[in-house]
Amino acid sequence: MRARCVSIAALAVIAITAAGCGSTPGEGGGRGGTSTVDLSGPIRPAEDRDITVAIPFPDVAMYSMYNVGSDLGYYEQEGLKIKVITAEDVNAAVASGSADIGVNSVGSALEAIRNKIGVTILAGHWCRQNFDFAVQPNVESVEDLEGTNIVLAGTPGDPAQFQRARVLKEENWDLDSIDHTLVNPGPDSATWRAFFTARRVSLMPFFADDEPALQKHGARVIFQTLRNWANDVHIVNRGWLAENPNSAVRFLRGTLRAVDFIVAPGVGKRPQNKDAVLDIYADHDFDVSALRGQDDSWVLGGELFCENLYFDEAAWATTIATQKLKPLDFNVDLGYLEKAQKLMSRDNAPPARMSYP
Repeated sequence: MRARCVSIAALAVIAITAAGCGSTPGEGGGRGGTSTVDLSGPIRPAEDRDITVAIPFPDVAMYSMYNVGSDLGYYEQEGLKIKVITAEDVNAAVASGSADIGVNSVGSALEAIRNKIGVTILAGHWCRQNFDFAVQPNVESVEDLEGTNIVLAGTPGDPAQFQRARVLKEENWDLDSIDHTLVNPGPDSATWRAFFTARRVSLMPFFADDEPALQKHGARVIFQTLRNWANDVHIVNRGWLAENPNSAVRFLRGTLRAVDFIVAPGVGKRPQNKDAVLDIYADHDFDVSALRGQDDSWVLGGELFCENLYFDEAAWATTIATQKLKPLDFNVDLGYLEKAQKLMSRDNAPPARMSYP
C-alpha cells in the first residue's frame, strides 16, 4: 500500500500481459491518454490485495459502490479486500499513501494534477450532476433571496459553486442580480440541510437523501435538472498504480459490477434491487427508513451513475470550462479504465441524455 515512484523501465516488469514485458502497444489510452503499461493480455492476479479507498464524507451515497461490491463478493472475487476511510483532504490522503484510491470532485482532482502532488485520475465515479435546488417556503422568486444567506458549496473555494451559479442563471435564478451572502456550512449536504431547516440559509442544493427532511420542513423546490458533466472521479496514487496495475483494473471491474447491481435494470429506470441495496446500507449502520418509502427511479441516486465509470478528455475540458478553472492539458492514462470496461463488454461512451426527475 505504501506509495513509491518507479521508472518507466520498471513498469515493463509489471506489465499485466501473461507474456510479460514487450513492445506490444496497450489497448488503452483513448482520447489523449496513452497507456504506459501493456494492457493487451489477460488480466493477472492482483498485486496489492488490500485497497484503501478515501472518501470526503461518510454518507450513504459515497459508501454505496464499495459496500455493495464488498457485501456481494464482487471485490472478493477479484482477490481484493476494500477498506473505506473518510479523509478531510482526499487528495492529500492519496498522495501520502494513507489511501491508494480516493473519490473527489473532478475540479479538485484537476487542481491536484496541476500541482503535481503525485495523484492522477483513474476513472469516473459519477458522470452526471443533478442540480436540484430548494428554497424556504416564502421564497417565490430570486428577488426574495435579496439580503439572505445562500449555500452553493460546502467548503470555501469549491469550484462546484460556479457550476451551480451557472445553472441557476440558466434557469432564471440569477444570483448576480441580487445582494446575498454565500455561506459554507461543511462538505456534506446533511450539514446544509441542518442550516436550511433552522432557517439559517434561504437556498440550498439538495440530493435524494435530503428530500424527506426538506418536504417535512415545507421547502419549495424551484427546479430539478441534470447536466452531463463529470461529477466525482476516482483518483489514484501514481506510484501505487505503477506497481499495482492488475489491482487497479480488478478494483474497477468489481466497482462496475456493484454499479450494475445498484442501477439494474438500467440507469433512469426504477431500481429492481432497491430493497437489497437498502438492506446492505442498513447493515452498515445507515438509516434508510426514509429511502424505503420512496418509489421512484432516483431513490438510489441512479441519475448520477454511468455503467462504464466514464471519463475522458471531453469530461476534463467541460469541467475546466464550467468550473472556471485555468487551462490544463489533458494528462490521464485511460488504459486501466478501458481495460476494465472491455472485461465487462462495454466502452467508454459518454453519458446519454435522459429525462429527469
